[in-house]
Amino acid sequence: MLNRNKIFSLDGNWFYILDKQDQLNYNEVKRKYLTGETGNVKIPSNWYLTEIGDFFGSVWFIKEFDYEMKKDELSILQFNGVDYFAEVFLNDIYLGKHEGYFQNFFFDISNHIKSEKNVLIVKVTSPREDTDYIWPDRKQLIKGIFNHHDCRPGGWDKNYGQDRNTGGIWNSVLIYSNPSIYFNNLKIFSKIFYQENKALINFELEYYLNSKVNHNINLKGEIKKSEKVIWTNDFQIIRNLNSRISIVAELENPQLWFPYDIGIPELYEFNVYCDNEILLNTHFGIREVELKDNCFYINGKKLFLRGTNLIAEQMLSSLNEDKINFIVTSLKEANINIVRIHAHINRHELYDAFDREGILVWQDFALQWTYDESKEFIANATSQIKDMVKQFHHHPSIVFWCCHNEPGEQIKILDEFLFDAVLREDNSRIVRKASNYEEHCYEGWYWGKKENYVATPMGPLVTEFGAQALPSKDSLLKFIPESIINNPEEQKWNYHNFQYEQTFHIARIDKGNSIDEFIDNSQSYQAELLKKAIHSYRRKKFHGINGIFQFMFIDCWESITWSVIDYFGQKKKGFYALKNSFNPLLLSVNLLQNIYSNLSKRLNLEFWIINDYHKEFSDHFVHFYIDEDEIYVQKIDRIEENSIIHFSFEKLYIRIPEKLSSGFHR
Repeated sequence: MLNRNKIFSLDGNWFYILDKQDQLNYNEVKRKYLTGETGNVKIPSNWYLTEIGDFFGSVWFIKEFDYEMKKDELSILQFNGVDYFAEVFLNDIYLGKHEGYFQNFFFDISNHIKSEKNVLIVKVTSPREDTDYIWPDRKQLIKGIFNHHDCRPGGWDKNYGQDRNTGGIWNSVLIYSNPSIYFNNLKIFSKIFYQENKALINFELEYYLNSKVNHNINLKGEIKKSEKVIWTNDFQIIRNLNSRISIVAELENPQLWFPYDIGIPELYEFNVYCDNEILLNTHFGIREVELKDNCFYINGKKLFLRGTNLIAEQMLSSLNEDKINFIVTSLKEANINIVRIHAHINRHELYDAFDREGILVWQDFALQWTYDESKEFIANATSQIKDMVKQFHHHPSIVFWCCHNEPGEQIKILDEFLFDAVLREDNSRIVRKASNYEEHCYEGWYWGKKENYVATPMGPLVTEFGAQALPSKDSLLKFIPESIINNPEEQKWNYHNFQYEQTFHIARIDKGNSIDEFIDNSQSYQAELLKKAIHSYRRKKFHGINGIFQFMFIDCWESITWSVIDYFGQKKKGFYALKNSFNPLLLSVNLLQNIYSNLSKRLNLEFWIINDYHKEFSDHFVHFYIDEDEIYVQKIDRIEENSIIHFSFEKLYIRIPEKLSSGFHR
């Protein structure tokens, strides 16, 4: 959602003053600023990416600016992302404070702003949590994977697991000016009437009014499709009535939003005008989702979820358009139709891309593992999860809300409150209390062996599975010095998330005689595990397994993780295993016997044809070869839409040719 009327950006050069011990007060900061005791920094940015570096504590940011204003005009100062605590002053007036990293928040500065030499001072505090009592088990900062995770700098390590602090003003700072009104949140609900071929759209707008306006405000709502206006309606904001209004539009012959693999992600445009000026502009999609018998439906169509987990960047300010486009293109190349935004909330531009491209989103709240159990923390988390729902509600790609990743026993208390809070804000999506350990399958990595995936454990929705793999040698040398590149037991490997125990003692990956062999063996193991897991799960489509989410799609920093694409954009063997195994029309073969003698008469195998498309296929053939010789053809007259066909051993009689030499045949 974007307020359009008169935007003034404060992005660019700011002054800053470090306050590591949080000892400075406003007057001392003002004096240092006036005497030039400051540094210079570009905003927006996570401060780690600036000369400030890996800093914990408080940083005071100062911006001096002129501003063209009109008398009695409403001026709103909006922050699009500050990590983590913020206190804001304008022209020596304390405006207020905010806690959180992902939310937009705003202040009415109409009575405090001047035409010249405004001084905006923002104290930003991003602390290191105490490791004796608070971190990692009783965390208080609601930052999810940004301050505790096994794919972030330092991993689980108590000494290093909070390194590369993400603090700072990481998103834009803007001033919106308007004679009368500011819109701060928009929720969009759709109700589709299939038989009547129409849809009702409810736009629920939260707004803030100019206190100097003493009359009702006349506005016009508009819906456009492909630049053509298809609906308009006049409405009125009643002065001093409340801060929320609902507008309902009825659309004939609605074009529905679908994920790309079964339809078109149709988008509409919604505008609000006042005196022929656009005050608000956003896109939306018309769609309905539900989870029925643990199966996912969108617009009445049943869909098998071919998913992955995503942390796009450790530093949100560096997630630019090019990287977003690369991620979206790679997701579609890998035949993924849903992405789980793993234990954090990302920037709107990423969700905009998912909306356009028709990629479904499972959206986690920013809770990772366990937290403080006080009443104060529950109240804070409840407030912040409601912010998430309100601010990201208009994105049609988001179809799941999930309150917590791997909470363990906290699912019984903390997550109950969060679940109820989300439902009060939005009952149009699927809401889950948590993605907990019982649906995270790591056979062949944390326990067991990859062959155990044949038993399809932890369904019906498996929200994590996978194995680590080393990146390419070129990528590895960018963060592991050549002097220790053959020594994975070194601490630096562990710091960059490499798991020694699991690699060598559970997965039993052969290190080989060189780093090149180790990389090849590591990537081959990940690819084999993913193929085994995905084929096994997809053979049980809608018969105990309704969706799977590989862990993890891309590295968010220079690391060695479960990703299939490394931080530098290099695709591992696992990416291609994911791509092939997630093919919407999949031939899956299970060899029940690998070695045959001259007494063997027939091949011992079974196969499945899995069709995730919502269209049928006819007159297909499955050909079997030994070397270059075709030995069997199976005709399939009809493959029904969204179906699975199983040809068992008993149904197949594939004779082995009598004249074959000993050896290996493909």
